[in-house]
Formats: sequence, C-alpha cells, structure tokens
Amino acid sequence: MLTIFNRAELLITYDLARFCQVRDALEAAGIDFTCKVRNRTSPTMTASGSRERFRNANIRHDAHMEYRLFVHRDQLDWAQTFLKQ
Repeated sequence: MLTIFNRAELLITYDLARFCQVRDALEAAGIDFTCKVRNRTSPTMTASGSRERFRNANIRHDAHMEYRLFVHRDQLDWAQTFLKQ
C-alpha cells in the first residue's frame, strides 16, 4: 500500500508526453505509483487570485501543468531504470 509516509518522488515534469511514457512503463512493470497534477496558473488557497494578478510573469508558457510521480520507497531504485527509456 502506497501512502505519503512510505512514498518517494520519482519524477517531476511539465511534459505530458514524458509523464505518460513513464507512467505506462511503470504500469507495464507492475510498480504501484501515485501521481499528482498541479495547474500552476490557478489561484492558491492562501493567496486567491495572486497568480492571475501578476499575469504569471515567472511561469514559462509551455509549463502550465506540473506532473509528479511517486513510487514506494523500496521500489525507487527499480523504478528509476524506467526513466532512462
């Protein structure tokens, strides 16, 4: 079972194609994973509307979405082999 206490971050990317490639490789290998997707242009809970107010000046236009993949800490070394594909 994968929880926030026993997971390790495998990949952070802004490229959907790369995210899907690694995700599919992990599924084919039978490695449990979770993913987290964050829209970097949406307002946050603590500073509502701040990202829109500043027109996202510091965010690359091709990097609106952030994709993160997490695997079990014990399977991290094995899962990293799929990043090289």
